[in-house]
Amino acid sequence: MTSLRIALGILFLQFTATAQVNVLTANYGNDRTNANVQETVLTPQDVASGKFGKLGTFPVDGMVFAQPLYLAGATIAGVTRDVVYLATMHNTVYALDAVSLTPLWKVNLGPAVPADFNGSEDTEPETGILSTPVIDQWANTIYVVAETVEQGRAIFRLHALDISDGHEKPGSPVEIKATVDGGGETAVNGRIAFTPLTHLQRPGLLLANGNIYVAFGSIADQWPYHGWIFAYLASNVQQQVGVFNTTVQGDYGAVWQSGRGLAADADGSVYAGTGNGDYDGKGNFGESLLKLSPSLRLLDWYTPANWEYLSDFDFDMGSLGAMLVPGTDLVMCGDKFGNAYLADRKNMGHLDSVNAPAPHVILASLYGGMFNTAIWNSESGPVFYVVDQGDSLKAFRIKDGAFEQQPFSRTDVTADIPFQGMTVSANGAKNAILWMTEGDHTLDDIPGTLHAFDALDLSKELWNSEMSPERDRLGGFAKFVAPTVANGRVYVPTFSGELAVYGLLPEPK
Repeated sequence: MTSLRIALGILFLQFTATAQVNVLTANYGNDRTNANVQETVLTPQDVASGKFGKLGTFPVDGMVFAQPLYLAGATIAGVTRDVVYLATMHNTVYALDAVSLTPLWKVNLGPAVPADFNGSEDTEPETGILSTPVIDQWANTIYVVAETVEQGRAIFRLHALDISDGHEKPGSPVEIKATVDGGGETAVNGRIAFTPLTHLQRPGLLLANGNIYVAFGSIADQWPYHGWIFAYLASNVQQQVGVFNTTVQGDYGAVWQSGRGLAADADGSVYAGTGNGDYDGKGNFGESLLKLSPSLRLLDWYTPANWEYLSDFDFDMGSLGAMLVPGTDLVMCGDKFGNAYLADRKNMGHLDSVNAPAPHVILASLYGGMFNTAIWNSESGPVFYVVDQGDSLKAFRIKDGAFEQQPFSRTDVTADIPFQGMTVSANGAKNAILWMTEGDHTLDDIPGTLHAFDALDLSKELWNSEMSPERDRLGGFAKFVAPTVANGRVYVPTFSGELAVYGLLPEPK
C-alpha cells in the first residue's frame, strides 16, 4: 500500500495544532506566484540535515505532471481530515490522508491516450490528466480535465468530482469542444473547429468569476493547432460561457505555459501567454501576453517588437505564463529566449514600439528559456527567482516597476535544462525558503533532487535530498511541477510512479 514512515503518525498532533493552509489550485493561487506565505511550521533553522527528511511515499499508477493539491478539514466518510488530491497521466484521481498517506478514495476517468496515438513523446507512455486540477471547497468539488481515447478518437472532458468520494456531480462530465468564426489555418467555410488529437491541455485549471477556465496548446508543435481557452460555468459544467482562439486568422499561438495556470486578478480579468504563432493585433495574437474578460473577450495585450523572430526560432513568449506581482499592478511573463517582461495590467501597451508604453524587460536567463519561476513579496518588496540553463538559480528584486539589472543572490547549484519545480514557503515576509526540484526528466529511473535554500541568501543551501540518500532520495524528476508545501510538509510528485513526502523528522528517543 504505502512505504509509510511511523514518523507521520508521531507528528500528527503537532501539525493539527497549527494553523492550516489550503493549496486549491496550481502555483498556490490565481496570481500564480508559486509562493505559500502562510507556512508557519518550516523555518530555515529547522530545515537541516538530521532535522528534516523524507517521511513517506505513496505509489500511484502513472507519471504525475499535476501539482498535488491540499485541502484542510475535508469530510470523507464522516471523518474530518486534511487531504491531498493527486492526479496521474493514467487518468486516476487519488485522495490521500495528508498525514498518514492512507488512501481515502480513487477514481479512474477512462483509458489514457497512448503516446503512439497522438505522437506526444514529451508525455510518454500516455496522456491522461496532464494539468493541475482545481478545488472549490465551498462547492465540495474538484475539477479535472482528462484526455481519453475512445473508438479511435481523442476526447477531452471536464469532470466535476465530489471531493468526499470522487463521484461525478450532476451534469458532469462535459466534452470540451467548440467551433469559432475564422479564416485561419484549419478553417472550413469560415469556421475553425477544436481538434483534440493535435492539442494538449497543459496549463493548470483556473476557477474565477464562477467559471472554470481550460487552456490548450500543441503537441510538440505538430500542425495543425491553435491556442484555445474555454470557460464553463462551475455550477453546471454543461454550460459553456466563453471560447477564445488566439489565431482565428492565422496559425499556432499555443497556450501551454509549462503547466502554469491561467492567472486572474481581483477584477476578474484573466491573463494568458501565447507561444509561437501569427500576430496582427486583430485576429492573431501569437507571442503575446493577453488580458481577457471573464467571458474571454480580449481586453488588452502586450506583444514584443521582435515577436516574429521569437516565433521563427521557437522562443515562445508564453513559455512561463502570466504571474501577478504581489502588491503592484504589474503582470510578469517570460520566454524561451531568456527575457522576463513586466507590464502594467492597466495599460499593457499592445505591440511594443517607440510609441507604446513597453514593459520593462530584463535578460535574466543568459543561456536558455524560462519555464518555471517564483515571486515572493519580501520585506523590501517583490523578489523574482529564475534558473539559467547550465547556470545557477538567481534572485532579482523588483523595484519601482522594474527589475534590478543584476541579481542580488545566487546559488552554486547548477542545472542543465531549466525545467525545475519551484516554490517559496514563508510566514509572510519571514522565514522564507526557496524549494527547487531538478534532475533529468527524460529518465525516470535516475532520481531527481529536492533542494531547500535560504530565500534571501541563495548561497546558503539548507538541505537537499542527496545529503542522506538512503533515506531521502527523490524518485524520477517531474518537470515543471512545483512542490506543494503545506502545514509543515513538502509533497513532491515524480515520474517514477510515486508521491514523496518530506517534513520534520521525529526527535530520536
